[in-house]
Amino acid sequence: MQELLRREGGEEGRGVDCCPTVEEVVQPKGGRNMDGLYVELYSGAGPNSPYNHSQRFYEFSCREDVLNKPCRFVERKLRNQSRCEQKYSYQYAIVRADDYEAHGGGGLGPGPGLAAGGALFSNGTTGWKLDYISLRSGCSCVVTPRRAASKRGKRLGGGGGGGGGPGAVPRLDLDDPLDNT
Repeated sequence: MQELLRREGGEEGRGVDCCPTVEEVVQPKGGRNMDGLYVELYSGAGPNSPYNHSQRFYEFSCREDVLNKPCRFVERKLRNQSRCEQKYSYQYAIVRADDYEAHGGGGLGPGPGLAAGGALFSNGTTGWKLDYISLRSGCSCVVTPRRAASKRGKRLGGGGGGGGGPGAVPRLDLDDPLDNT
């Protein structure tokens, strides 16, 4: 364990994540907005355009060796209840406005930052608007509680062998803090 900490923390002794990430710059052609719709992202690269104005975003993905696996450095009793989970956040992007009309509206609509006449760009280019798209934003350790034991298999009543007959008063199991019954 200490060797892993030294290897990943370096000579400076930096902290080490229990669910490490990989940072990458991506240039997607589309993405999912907050309504769950797939939207096309503006790239500015037309058939006659020498420019590529693709939108670039930083994404932080779970490292492949930890994704959906038990978290590192977690106490042995909780290890099998833990897993490294991909997290997402929303970032502004310029998306095709036509996608919204086809799906009944949505998006941020005309608002601050628009050029005269409602165009998003000062050169008069229309058909695009600002919206949020979902991007990978990190890897998190999630610990889930154990499921409460089934009451069917438990013996109600008292110790030894008999206490569960007719007329016996069932006892509550007060040892389980997650049991809400």
